[in-house]
Amino acid sequence: MDSISSLVVVFVFGIQSSQTIAWDENSLSRPVTTHNHRQLKGFTFNTFHSVSLVSCGLKCQRNPRCVSTNFRKVSSLDKSNGVCELNYKGVVSPIEGKELEYNKKSIYTQFYDVKVRK
Repeated sequence: MDSISSLVVVFVFGIQSSQTIAWDENSLSRPVTTHNHRQLKGFTFNTFHSVSLVSCGLKCQRNPRCVSTNFRKVSSLDKSNGVCELNYKGVVSPIEGKELEYNKKSIYTQFYDVKVRK
């Protein structure tokens, strides 16, 4: 399993665990979709170094302005550091070549709000 697939598995596991951990602030608590080798261009409001896809997602989850992220490894030699971009827009229905651009090292993640029904 390559490193990007591993990150996606960890990311999804973090989401599933978050529901059983009663919305722990260190767990992802919003449903997401991911697109490997894609990034959203033109809507980034914050860029910083991040150690993983999950830590990038946690930063987005804690920022009310953030709707999606682009995460990419800085280099294949440095396995402990990547770049996280927080986006203020998401893709409603991604059409390849339109809103999401190809980038071999990027993973685009879209976060969704969950409305609790009572």
